[in-house]
Amino acid sequence: MRNRVTLYIYRNGRLLVFKRIREDHIHHVAIGGGVEPGETILEAALREAKEETNYDIVLGPRLWVREFDEAQREYAYLVTEFSGNLALGGPELARQTPTNQHIFQWVPLTELALLDIYPGPLTPNLVNLIEQAVA
Repeated sequence: MRNRVTLYIYRNGRLLVFKRIREDHIHHVAIGGGVEPGETILEAALREAKEETNYDIVLGPRLWVREFDEAQREYAYLVTEFSGNLALGGPELARQTPTNQHIFQWVPLTELALLDIYPGPLTPNLVNLIEQAVA
């Protein structure tokens, strides 16, 4: 089973996500990615945050663990403590083309459930878990 860490980076009522434009399709992606062999969840979270956002983070509370069929398990965390200058890096930067874009977007928490977001879906119950964690 492949493990994924998802980071919900929160500031001032908003969560940081990627707006993904691939060919003619637009969707959103939560910050995070796969856990590499030999890597802990914490190590993966710190690496993914740095690669994708250039942020140094303090991993906050775990929001949930869920499985997608038998192939993938997601570990989702809230992040409220972070520093650095927001900048795209890692594989996402390397794959940027005019038809394959990763664009940072701070989305109001109240609009999160409306997004076509990966990994998803973000059910009302999961959005509620995020809201409770930031309260």
